[in-house]
Amino acid sequence: MTKVTGQGIDAEKQKSMLIEAVALKLPLLYQALKETYGEEKGRQVYDEIFETNFKKRAAQFKDKSIVDIMMAEIEVFPTFGWEIAIEKLEENGNTVCYEHLGRCPHLDATRKYKLPDPCDIICDMDCRMGEKYKVGKWERMKHMPSGDPECCFKITPYS
Repeated sequence: MTKVTGQGIDAEKQKSMLIEAVALKLPLLYQALKETYGEEKGRQVYDEIFETNFKKRAAQFKDKSIVDIMMAEIEVFPTFGWEIAIEKLEENGNTVCYEHLGRCPHLDATRKYKLPDPCDIICDMDCRMGEKYKVGKWERMKHMPSGDPECCFKITPYS
């Protein structure tokens, strides 16, 4: 009998593979739910799962300012493959943040595997849930799939 032992790969390749695997989790879940339950029921189940997970994530931001939330994102997002920058401005007496996303691992991964762009099931859901659960209001200003060089969201406190 011949024994074959797996070989390790360099750290950069490992990182790239892990980022891609994480980036595909929601798009693949959505595709599986649609295949299992059909378009309408699959979307309903996906939305319920997304909302349940959002509520858990949002709990850590209860009573935090938009700036605190953005600073948490800027610390974590690069780990998962995002290029992110935050601009903090004062507009009409309110603190507003502009979130600039120059690389989206979800978009990269879905395009690599010829899946639909993930905006509707990830970013748009975050925007809806952020407002529903009074975290803040996200308004899309730029959109890479539409030809912009980045995605940009204007984030204002919930009012």
